[in-house]
Amino acid sequence: MKTDMKIFDYIVIGAGSGGLLVAVGLLKLGKNVAVISENIGGDCTHFGCVPSKTLLHLAKQYQQTPDPEYKAQLKTEALLTVQKTITSFVSEEEAIIPKERYFEGTAEFVNKRTIIVKQKPGQQTIHFTKKCVIASGSSPITIAILGVPANRTITNEEFFYLKRLPKSISIIGGGPIGAELATACIGFGIETHLISRSYLPKEPETISKVSLELLIKSGVHYHPARPTKLKNGKLMLDDNTSIPETEYYLQALGRSPNTKLSLEKAEVVYDKTGISVNSNLTTTNSSIFAIGDCTQNPQFTHLAANHGKFVIKKILLPYAKRRERALPRVTFVNPPIASVGSLEPTISSHCFELNFTELDKARVNFETDSLGEVSIDTTTGNILGVSLMGHFSEELINVFTLMIDEKISALSMTDFITPYPTYGNIFHNLSRDYLTFLSKNWKQHPLGSVRQLFSYLRS
Repeated sequence: MKTDMKIFDYIVIGAGSGGLLVAVGLLKLGKNVAVISENIGGDCTHFGCVPSKTLLHLAKQYQQTPDPEYKAQLKTEALLTVQKTITSFVSEEEAIIPKERYFEGTAEFVNKRTIIVKQKPGQQTIHFTKKCVIASGSSPITIAILGVPANRTITNEEFFYLKRLPKSISIIGGGPIGAELATACIGFGIETHLISRSYLPKEPETISKVSLELLIKSGVHYHPARPTKLKNGKLMLDDNTSIPETEYYLQALGRSPNTKLSLEKAEVVYDKTGISVNSNLTTTNSSIFAIGDCTQNPQFTHLAANHGKFVIKKILLPYAKRRERALPRVTFVNPPIASVGSLEPTISSHCFELNFTELDKARVNFETDSLGEVSIDTTTGNILGVSLMGHFSEELINVFTLMIDEKISALSMTDFITPYPTYGNIFHNLSRDYLTFLSKNWKQHPLGSVRQLFSYLRS
């Protein structure tokens, strides 16, 4: 059993997108850093983005190929292909961290600067002299359903490591994970039930409604209810309906921050919503940062990576201050939904519909299932929030995110040149519609409207 203490300047707990980015950054800067984690790559590599998007891609191939033999091969080998993809990512990521700096196991604080790594076998004590970065991630939330055997109750963490795709599945939860897995499963012709009182509730109702209709049209059985128990070959729901017994019951009920690190011994404040951090991601222990899913911030891989970049900057430049940026998100259903900012109405906001079917690009593609909403502050012309649904949305949302971050007004896009024909031509339509609205309603906010119109005429 290892009991000797090892000392490093920096310790990173967790090797997901945020933690790995910090560790690699510090290593490249020649810093003395150690990494503590149960695996390299974290949830995104092992259970989240990498396997789910691989499976969605394979399901799309399955749908598009006319060759029955190739279809059968794709379906039979789908999860094996997913697992091989995960392995390829892990191999690349493991090679980045020197073995003598990686401690495989779980971390537990002993005091403000000392950590015990629980390993198999034994444990290792590690002390840091400068900074620690907690990037411990999150775990799936699960509930007990009476009558459902434990070996048939799974989360995304088990799903991608099954030996084969199931013949039937019940997915409990209508958030992004549940929606994406339902899309993938039905893409392979699996009998798929989605059980949830809501579907993508964080998206605008108009968009989530159309998306759900398309999911149902694809073959998914949607049940706006909650499961109560499995009895006599049927899953009973709380709306007095039932569904046939399925092979697996996948719970996609959200995620809980991983905070079981004896944080109180390090004088780090936390609660069930995550670790408390200030605007610069410092905890109540000034020597410890916390980033990503384990904090009280939204749980996104790209946000964790953004946190990691700032922490490196803060370590190099202690007086650096973090800038709050717009946080885009994409749910990879069919077609994908991408959003950023807020569409909640305010005194000065106005919501504009984006009719992508009017675009020449949509017409030549026979596009019928694309739409969007944009909220604009009519006193400044700045974008407040956007939600898009379409196969272009995952890319187009980046431009809107930049507009929010840099306060680029809608009228500024009037002369923005986009290639023809592309979905980016929607910016011309939006600036035209906003100019029309402003000219008709300028008396509502006269000072701001005149300022915008004058700026528009000068540009």
